[in-house]
Amino acid sequence: MAKPTIGLALSSGGARGAAHIGVLRVLEENGIVPDVIAGTSMGAYVGGAYASGTCLDDVEAAWRSTSFLRTAKTLLPTIPWSGWTSGGEIARTLRRTFGDRRIQDLDRPFAAVATDLESGTPYVIASGSLVDAVRASLSVPGLFTPVWLDDHLLVDGGVSNPLPLDVVREMGADLVIAVDVLVDPAEVRMSGLPYFGTKERQLGVAKSLRPDSRCARRYHPSVFSVLFQMSTVFQRRLCDLALTSFPPDVRVRPDFSADPPTYSRVGCGIEAGAEAARRALPAIRQAIAAAG
Repeated sequence: MAKPTIGLALSSGGARGAAHIGVLRVLEENGIVPDVIAGTSMGAYVGGAYASGTCLDDVEAAWRSTSFLRTAKTLLPTIPWSGWTSGGEIARTLRRTFGDRRIQDLDRPFAAVATDLESGTPYVIASGSLVDAVRASLSVPGLFTPVWLDDHLLVDGGVSNPLPLDVVREMGADLVIAVDVLVDPAEVRMSGLPYFGTKERQLGVAKSLRPDSRCARRYHPSVFSVLFQMSTVFQRRLCDLALTSFPPDVRVRPDFSADPPTYSRVGCGIEAGAEAARRALPAIRQAIAAAG
């Protein structure tokens, strides 16, 4: 009986992408090795590292060594101002991990998903420099400058395809394991300045600065909160559409509610991914048996 081609789709998700390391480690420990991998944004980073043969312990160590100062260094402003920062420090970090590896020479087929800023469509990178591919897939609009690659102006793949299920199917996967680490909008605790019922109260003219009882739940969120939540909403919607249109055989969905990870503290994210993978093992084994 022929072994099914196992595909792994790794979603975007910022610091929560650390969970991909935990998932891959549990799969590897249980002899479940993906044959093809597609990743978006942080999913592209972890997936690219794994496909290149980089030890997961080394990826984890590099991520755990991230400090506030090192993170701040990657966010230094740049000119021209098509993004807050050039992403040069990110590229240097990727080069230390990947060297000069080319995607077509990796241990297994891999694709990083970016977004063509001019056409608005997903752009799949399945050949060429691994550093350039992952750098493009990670280019959060407004934060990092877009990347010109093969005459395409590219930004973060999460803008158009945060969970590349269709890509991994097109790469020949018979069985698809999806790792979804995207934020659910309902998980975000939004807050802001108190909402007052009248313009006078907003200006502080009223005797009392207490909000009108009818508006007690209301608040004025910051522009950054609004933009972050907007991104969260549309990425979740795109992901849900992909799950409906290209359903995976198994979906691994880590629970971050107890201790959400940050870029300088990823251990809890890795552990959440490992725990989710352990819970999914029976379903994965069953799907492999059925596909085989």
